[in-house]
Amino acid sequence: MIVDELKQLQKEGKIQEAIQKATTYLEEHPNDGKVLLETAYLHDRHDMDPQAVQYYQSALETELEDLDRRDALLALGSTYRAVGLYENARETLEIGMSEFPDYNAFYVFFAMTLYNLGDTDLAMEIVMTKLLETTDDESIKQYSRALEFYASRLDEVFN
Repeated sequence: MIVDELKQLQKEGKIQEAIQKATTYLEEHPNDGKVLLETAYLHDRHDMDPQAVQYYQSALETELEDLDRRDALLALGSTYRAVGLYENARETLEIGMSEFPDYNAFYVFFAMTLYNLGDTDLAMEIVMTKLLETTDDESIKQYSRALEFYASRLDEVFN
């Protein structure tokens, strides 16, 4: 399968060969979501973010399986954030959170995006909430009531 070949080429460090193979394949099969997604990953992992964005977008326009769609939405949102397209990142990550509400990674990347957009209070609240929901650390769990209370009140002063 072509995706396995692309992964093997990347593993061998033959990135340009993998990209060339992928783009040649996509000329004849432009709607192969799995190959579009793998091609996006190839570009993304090798600091070719603008090209990665195009491939992620194209992959999302196809019928991807649930896990591939989830990963594509997260990767696209993350890449948008990394290149400073914060509103695009916000929108994409919101779609991801609505379609995959139990996948916590969306919330963390969303919080980073909110930080970039200047909404630091909500960003911190999301990070604290997800930390409390997912931690096994007893020293944090011990203070969960206080942390839950303060998560949305970081700027308040209590006299």
